[in-house]
Amino acid sequence: MNKKTHRKTFLTALRVAALFLVPALVATVIMPQSVFCASVSSAEEKAVLQAARDFLDAELRRDYPAVYSCFAPSSAYRRTHTYQQYLDEAKAAPFYVAEYKIIRVSYIEDNKDPKSITTASRIAQVEVDVTFAYEGSGHRSVVNIGFIFLKEGGKWYKS
Repeated sequence: MNKKTHRKTFLTALRVAALFLVPALVATVIMPQSVFCASVSSAEEKAVLQAARDFLDAELRRDYPAVYSCFAPSSAYRRTHTYQQYLDEAKAAPFYVAEYKIIRVSYIEDNKDPKSITTASRIAQVEVDVTFAYEGSGHRSVVNIGFIFLKEGGKWYKS
């Protein structure tokens, strides 16, 4: 692999990784401290975990339509990317989700500021260890990610 190809592959990987990490970092910065120690109802937690499994299982299968359908209608990503743009990015990524382990639901909280954050009624974070495999190299890496989920119209979606 020459330097130019390696650089292009790296930049593509960096953009796709940002898709996963930026929402988690933004939420961590803008959420009040009390969000991280809120109590969670069992039924609500199960619903969030199911949404996380639906999203991550679709990633494992590389079921691109299913992954895209997991994105919240109000999410910044879905508002700024068509399905075709998402598909092009996903197929160009030099890595994929090979496995995952859900660690916990970090918090579930009412959206106290729907005008500045999102139109979702509730916001949750699910901590997951994600194993990424890199195409053609056999290399794998495990990354701990706090995925943000939004409740819109009674349904949980990936942010």
